Amino acid sequence: MPIATSRKKSTAAPLPRSRDRRAEIIKAARDVFLERGYAGASTDEIVARSGGSKETLYTHFGNKLGLFREVIVVELDQLFAPLHAHPEGTPLERLRLAARSFVRQSMRPEAIALMRILIGEGVRIPELTAQVNEIADEKIIGVFAELIAAVQATGKMKGEPARALAEVFNDLLRGGTVMRILFEPGLTFPSRKLDAYTDLCLERLRKLAR
Repeated sequence: MPIATSRKKSTAAPLPRSRDRRAEIIKAARDVFLERGYAGASTDEIVARSGGSKETLYTHFGNKLGLFREVIVVELDQLFAPLHAHPEGTPLERLRLAARSFVRQSMRPEAIALMRILIGEGVRIPELTAQVNEIADEKIIGVFAELIAAVQATGKMKGEPARALAEVFNDLLRGGTVMRILFEPGLTFPSRKLDAYTDLCLERLRKLAR
């Protein structure tokens, strides 16, 4: 099932009302997906909650699969929100802030629930997983690579090219703690433990990059 549609989309920036309508649909879809899962979610219910029409939904997203993809895109945008809100700090401080934000945001119950849905649907709809991985590569690996390159420019980190280190860092951060929460419903960790885990991953990365 293709995510994209054959409709030709305008390259012009969407009007403010169009952006609002799109955001309303994504929010409603996110709620329905979290409550019903992907298979149980219907575009009828999403439209009913967001208002508007199916035509509007299909114009913006193509189909339910495309809509779920956009829900994941918005979720990934939240991972580094504190970093964008606080642009000051040394390159190493910014890398630490980004890593802490990434882990904390990844541990939110809604984020975990969406990851479980994605894992469950990945076997049935492999093209969805492929596209989400491509988006994550840009939004996660890309951000970490840029931050690591800035740290390397100060001489506080060496080793492999920044992108290779970013991939290692992503794997470290998504290690045991994230895996435990994914497969142990109800398990939570206090923020201080998550930050300590993140800092340990950063130190491991710096040792690898010496």
